[in-house]
Parts: sequence; structure tokens; C-alpha cells
Amino acid sequence: MDLMSDQKEKSKYPKSTWFLVINEFCERFTFFGLKTVLILYLTKILKLDGDQSTIIYHSFIFLSYFVPLPCAILGDSYWGKFKTIVYLSAIYVLGCIVLTGASIANMFSLDVQKIFAFFGLFLISMGTGGVKTCNFAFGGDQFQLPQQEKYLQYFTTKFALAVYIGSLFSTFLMPELRHSIHCFGRDSCFPLAFGVPAIMMFIAIVIIIAGKNMYVKKKPENKVLIRTFGCIFCALQAKITSTVPCKTHWLDNAKGKYTESEISDTKSVLKVICVFMAYPVFWSLYEQPSSRWTLQAMLMNGRVDFLDWTIKPDQIQMLIPLFGVIILMIFDDVLCPMFAAIGIRKPLQKLTLCGVLAVIAFVFAALLQFKIVGNTTEIPAGQGRLNIYNGFDCNVFLKSNSLQLQHQIGPLEMFNVSHVVVSQNVSGEVIGITLGFESKCNVVSDNYELNTSLTIIEGKEISYHLTRLHSNKIALNRIGIHDSLIKEKFGNPNLRILIDNTFDFDDDITLNSAEHTSFTLYSLDRFRGMDFNTIKVGKYNVFYNGKMLPTSTMDIIPATFYTLTLQRNDNKTDVRIFTKDEGNYIHILWQLPQYLCMSIADVIFAITVIKFAFTEAPKSMKSLVAAINFLTLALGNLLVVIISTISFKNQANEFLLYSGLMLADTLLLGYFSVVYRSKNTYITNPITPNENKTEETTVVN
Repeated sequence: MDLMSDQKEKSKYPKSTWFLVINEFCERFTFFGLKTVLILYLTKILKLDGDQSTIIYHSFIFLSYFVPLPCAILGDSYWGKFKTIVYLSAIYVLGCIVLTGASIANMFSLDVQKIFAFFGLFLISMGTGGVKTCNFAFGGDQFQLPQQEKYLQYFTTKFALAVYIGSLFSTFLMPELRHSIHCFGRDSCFPLAFGVPAIMMFIAIVIIIAGKNMYVKKKPENKVLIRTFGCIFCALQAKITSTVPCKTHWLDNAKGKYTESEISDTKSVLKVICVFMAYPVFWSLYEQPSSRWTLQAMLMNGRVDFLDWTIKPDQIQMLIPLFGVIILMIFDDVLCPMFAAIGIRKPLQKLTLCGVLAVIAFVFAALLQFKIVGNTTEIPAGQGRLNIYNGFDCNVFLKSNSLQLQHQIGPLEMFNVSHVVVSQNVSGEVIGITLGFESKCNVVSDNYELNTSLTIIEGKEISYHLTRLHSNKIALNRIGIHDSLIKEKFGNPNLRILIDNTFDFDDDITLNSAEHTSFTLYSLDRFRGMDFNTIKVGKYNVFYNGKMLPTSTMDIIPATFYTLTLQRNDNKTDVRIFTKDEGNYIHILWQLPQYLCMSIADVIFAITVIKFAFTEAPKSMKSLVAAINFLTLALGNLLVVIISTISFKNQANEFLLYSGLMLADTLLLGYFSVVYRSKNTYITNPITPNENKTEETTVVN
């Protein structure tokens, strides 16, 4: 009777795992909530550029997935998984509090704010690393294998659902809190977007502690990692120094000093690590929706008119957990049978499919970036180009024998011309011109002509501004050395302001955002030197001494060069905006195809590798193997940091590079799926009554 009762008890689903599932929901809500708005916090509040913010973001993610390795040692060998989760969750909460405080501390200098913010991110990475590495492994400890293999599959699905539902809620809610609420004198509220996740992480600690008396807590096995590395070094030393070759596995050279069990476990770990070597490239693509894709979304139109709502650039990331939840709900009943029907049964076959989807996603991202950036001016070989901006409200007549043209430049208009450069001088060819003025031009006397010269350089575009030097003198001023023909890497628009000399840079001239929810403004001092400067996409009005000038609202779109001219003519101030090499302001939902492909790949990849890592790991080293699995994600983010430091001139080309790397990695995964052989079998579809249905787990021979 007792035996039957004991067997019945073993057959029950462990209720303690619900605490771990809810804890994972809260922790993932916190982590994804923070990282969803982090890239905008770095660019908008801490004033880092696109490459700098990407490097900081992926360095944070790298550390978050590198820390699991030492934390796994604590969990497996010293503290145990439960204590590791609780202690490092406390550090996690402290980091959230520090980051929230940094976002409030606008009374301090920007450098001080950065120090606090980076310290907070460091603490968060320490905390999430400890929770990440132990949570699933601790949940796996609650099951008795192989008797409860089916329940482990249930737990895996519920655990993954907790991850995606938590991230779905936070990726939708945090951008809304950031954007819709104004606090501390800003047109955003990052303290609230960071503070809510801090509260959720505190709740996670309460939940994990609440179930402490229900958990199965396996005793840590001391010196597991030390013994593992010792086994490897001993075997290598014996292999190098021995004159008799080992006829079996090279690790068998460690026999005598290490037990059969230790050697067998070390073999298993090394086989798993060999499989993990193919993961980092995929993970380098996986994390970019929160960085590069968010920067891309900042250039897109998120307005949904029929809902009277705007999709925020960081909010579009919610598509990944949204698609993830949907895919998880049909994973066991629909996708797995469908994959089996077309011959995709092995884990590495599924990972190969994920690689194909990731390649497609980044090709979509590159094509979208090319569309946003649009065309760029290309000057034919042997030619140079001239632009002349007429700052006066009257017609100007241009004559030039060298250019062989006569042209009328309208009031406040611009004229451009290309010309074959004859001179081989690096400083360019000097061309004489004559400018005449119509009779109604009050700035000059009747029949006045301005004789001056222009410089034209092969392959360059040079601009001139016809303006007033002072009340009685006019001139044709050269603007800088030559115009930039290269668009900003991330596709941000560029603006320069041309003013006459009756204005001073101390005058209160500003560009103010026309959107009532934004406090964005640019002062004239920012454009000192009349060079192109990057500004945000949006609608702007021109203000002079606090009053809006009578001109239409400027609609600034991505990847476009803008020249704004301001000039006093009689008793009025004339304003004119000119555009060059226009980009395209397209809807943010055009990102949907790349998010769909990446979401499907993400879910299948994540479920496959986490289950593979747990089932292949020796009992004494499950947290360690999980940590090594997370280390591949850290290496993926390190790859992003390295590529970001290269700083491609065009973001689309960078997307294509990632797509090419993933294609090579996909071919490698495809090769592995053919040559690897099965070590274990485990039930993949616990819902079906046919419990003999199994799937191969592939490992290195």
C-alpha cells in the first residue's frame, strides 16, 4: 500500500514549480521592461550616439549572460540553487533602484548620471545572471526523471510562456509609461519606466521565498567544476607526455586520478559545448530588435489613426513576445507534428530552420533600411556641382561665360548646376560669374551688378549663400569647404541654417517641436558654423524671440538633408526650407515581416536549446551547462559590440553582414544535423496518448 501511495505521489505534477513559473514571469517582466526602453534612455537622456548606445546596450546584455557562469558554480557547488536565486535577486532589485535614481538625478552633470546608470546596469546584470542560470535548472530538480519526463515537457512550455507573457506585458507597458507621462521637467518619464520593473523584481523575491518549504533542494556537490577542469588538464597532460597512444577517448587518460563517473560527466559536458559553439551568431541577431531595430523604428511613422494611438519606437518590440506566445500555444500540437511530417525531428534540424528564418529577417531589415535612406547624390566623374541660395525676396540674374549659362534665380529660391571640371588643381577651378538684380530689390541700387567668382571641385558639391553682410553690403558667401554627400549611418535627418549677418548667434532663434507631447527644441547656437547637424524626425516651427515666424510647419523626415535660410528683407523675416536627397518616412508596421521571422526562430531556438542543455547535462552540473549555454548568448552580444566598433557607413550594409554570417552559421548547423548521432531519446509530445513517440537529441560522437 505504501509503495502504491509513493508511486502515486511521484506521478503528480510538482506544485512547487508554479512559484518558479510566476517568479520567472516577474523577473522577465523586469528584465525586458528595462532593456526595452534602455536604448532610448541612452540616446535621449544620456546623449550617446547610435553606435555608443548600441555598444553599451550589448555590453550590458553580454555581462548579463556571462555572469551565469560564476553564478552556476555558486548554485551547483556552494550555495545551492535556491539561495543563489534569492541572494542575487536582492542585488537585482538594488540595481533597479540605482538605475531609477540615475534617471531622476537630472540635477547632476551628465557624467555623474552616466556613472550611476552604468553602475545600476552592472548590478542588474549581476542579479539577472544569477536568476537566469538557476531558475530553470531549479525547476528541473523538482521532477523525478525519467518517470516525470512528460511533466518536465509541460514545465518547459509553461516556463517559456511565463518568459514571453512577462516580456509581452512589459514591452508594451514600459514605452507607454516612458512616453505618455511627463516627469521631472522632461517630455518623458524614464524613472517610472525603470521603477515599475524594480517593484516587479521585489515581488519576484517574495514569491520565490513563499514556496521555500515546498521545494526539492538538492545538496550542492562541492568542487564539481574544479574536478571537471582537473580531469581535462590531467587527460591532456597524459596525452601529451605519454608515448603509448590511448585507444579510446582522450579523456580516458585521466583514469586512475578521476573516477569513471567524473570522466563520463566531463565527456558529456564537452560534447554539449561542441554543439553550443554554433549558437553565438544566432544570438547576435536575436538581441538586435532592442537596439539596431529600435533605432530603425525611430525613423518610422508609428501613427495608427483609427485607434488615435502612436506605436512607440521601442514598443514595436512587443511583437516578439506576442508572436512568441502564439507560437508557443501551437508548438506542441501543431508545429512539432508539422516539422515531423516534413522530416525535421532532430534538435539541430530545428536550429537550422531557425537560422534560415533569421537570415530572412535581416534581409528584410536591410531592404527596409535601404528604403528609408533613399537615394544619395552621385556626381558623374569629371564633374563638380554648385548650389546658389538666394536669400533675397527678389529675382537675381546669373550670367557666366565659363558655365555658358544665363539663369534667373527666383526670390528665396535655390539654383544648382553641374559643370565639367577642366582644371586638375586639387583646390578646384575658379569660375567668374555676374549677378544682376531686378529693380524692386531694395537691397541694392538700380542696375547694380555683383561680379564675383565661384570654385568648383571635381566630385564635390559646393554651396553659396547670397546674403547681406550688413545693411549696405551684400556678398556671395561660400558655405564651408564642400557639402556632405554621405547620409548619417542610422538614417537620421540633417539640417543646416543659413542666416544673414544682421542676425547674431546670441539671438533667440529656435526650432520647436510642433507636437504637444514633445519638449524638443534646437537653438541657433547648435548650428554655429553653418554645417549640417543631426536632428530628430518630426514636425518643427521656427521661433524668433519667443514668437513663431509666419511660415508653414517643417515636416522633417529621415535620411534627408535640409537647408533652412533666414534673412531680414525690409521689415520682415523670410524663412525658407530646402531639401536634398530625400529619404522615406514609412510606417513602422513594415517591420512586421522581420519581427515575424525572428519571433518564430526565437521561440523554436530557445525551447530547443534550453531543453537540450538540461537533458544532456550530468545531474551534478545542470546549472553549469545552463550557464555555458547562456555564455553563448554573451558571446553573441560581444560579436555585436565588435561589429559596432567597426562602424559601417550604412546600417543596411551592417544588416546584410549579419545575414551573411547567419547564412554561414546555418550551413554549419545543417552539416552538424547530418553528421551528429543520437545519444538520448525523450518524449516530445506528452499530450499524445502514444507515449512511445520519441525524438532524437544529437550530440558530438
